[in-house]
Amino acid sequence: IVNNVKAYLAIYVLIILASTFIVSFDNFDFTTNLTAVLATFNNIGPGLNVVGPTGNFAGFSVLSKCVLIFDMLAGRLEIMPILVLFSKSTWMRAR
Repeated sequence: IVNNVKAYLAIYVLIILASTFIVSFDNFDFTTNLTAVLATFNNIGPGLNVVGPTGNFAGFSVLSKCVLIFDMLAGRLEIMPILVLFSKSTWMRAR
């Protein structure tokens, strides 16, 4: 159980860091980028600064919006099923 929790936490942190890195190419401040990713990944509502309660995600690029959509799906459906869906070995067994 401990190893499964460690793996889940590692994947969780890795997705947050990678998503924040990709979203940061839009030249918003760090708080906006991080809270946009956290708000979508954890499904918690508004973030801070540009994506705050009176803002929206319209200023983000298409790439950033795709990353945030992935974060929303991974957060809502859980991380492991999404990773299994994108795993090559899952599709190789289906043949």
